[in-house]
Amino acid sequence: MYTFIVPRMSCGGCVNTIKRAILQADEDAAVEVDLSTKKVRVQTGNSEESIIKAMSDAGYKPS
Repeated sequence: MYTFIVPRMSCGGCVNTIKRAILQADEDAAVEVDLSTKKVRVQTGNSEESIIKAMSDAGYKPS
């Protein structure tokens, strides 16, 4: 499981965009998002780099 902090995530729309981007990279991923802490947890068989790229391509670069 990977955990990311996404500083620019500020609303429900951001959450949905991030989830969609990750699920496009891996449709079997389990994605948990906590907007209050800006944390995104992803259980996936894909590499960490591919998940970071998916979020970054959607406009949300994790730190």
